[in-house]
Amino acid sequence: MVHLSRKYGFYAAHRLHSHQLSDAENRAVYGKCNNPNGHGHNYEVEITVFGPVDGVTGRAVDLAVLDSLAAREILEPFRYRNLNEEVAAFKSGVPTTENLTFEIDRRLRNAWSETFPTGLPKLEKIRIWETERNICEVGGL
Repeated sequence: MVHLSRKYGFYAAHRLHSHQLSDAENRAVYGKCNNPNGHGHNYEVEITVFGPVDGVTGRAVDLAVLDSLAAREILEPFRYRNLNEEVAAFKSGVPTTENLTFEIDRRLRNAWSETFPTGLPKLEKIRIWETERNICEVGGL
């Protein structure tokens, strides 16, 4: 069994702002990330899969299939978007790195069995870099 990771990148903008907090509370909690005009990031998303190496192909996953899944479930819905205004999950939720990671994980898991009908490889984890210093990971076997 092996773990294989593949990285993808997209640019998106967001504003950290909770509708459950007052404007003053939002400024106190999120600081400069609560700027009413938002701000952007060059996100990097790493998908890690886990599975056996095929004896014929020598691969644990068909990268073209994984790339197609990532394009459909991550890149197309999020690239060049204002997450607060253009992604349904964040119209009422806060697009923190944590919530973005959960949303991408949810989308991949919902599409996984259709994309990989044999059940292999398994989706192990998702890791997102918002910045060099802000990284979030969800998943695990």
